[in-house]
Amino acid sequence: MTSLDIRLHDIPPEGLDYVRDISRIDLDFEEGDPKFQGDLEFTGHIHAEEHEAWVTGDLKGVLILECVRCLGIFDRKFRIPISAYYRGKDASSTKDKHSRSRQEDSEDKGEEADYFPILDHSFNLAEMLREQVILSIPIQPLCKDSCLGLCQVCGQNRNQQPCECEDVKPASPFAILRDKLEFSKKIQN
Repeated sequence: MTSLDIRLHDIPPEGLDYVRDISRIDLDFEEGDPKFQGDLEFTGHIHAEEHEAWVTGDLKGVLILECVRCLGIFDRKFRIPISAYYRGKDASSTKDKHSRSRQEDSEDKGEEADYFPILDHSFNLAEMLREQVILSIPIQPLCKDSCLGLCQVCGQNRNQQPCECEDVKPASPFAILRDKLEFSKKIQN
């Protein structure tokens, strides 16, 4: 059992406060996966019933990202609020009103309730935390909102030093249509 495995019988009735440093190895990150500086810190509370568990808390750390404009490497602090539901195969037999109403609400909407599995009376936080880190990464990370990017002519990082190149105006993607329209007008005349 890994250190992110939680056994249901280890959770007292009042719940379990859980604090843990999370490494790349814990989340099974490989080359090409998100990078972060040092370890991430997870602070949470775990509450469980017979076949269900709820995890709430915060995941904090420093992501290492690449700017999409200047290709510079930068780091950004993050804090992700965590709220996850774990359910075993026998969860439908529990009498917990909260979980039953949540399940009924999602069934009324035609949705399947999002949950992580409980197997052999234990569950692992790694998959859920890994998913949360990946979802927290911006689609187009910028080192700063005012990033000037790279020069299209010489490739100089314009944040570090201005270049003497003239701005290149990209051709309109509709230029070919304009040219065909002008050509067809000439033919008609």
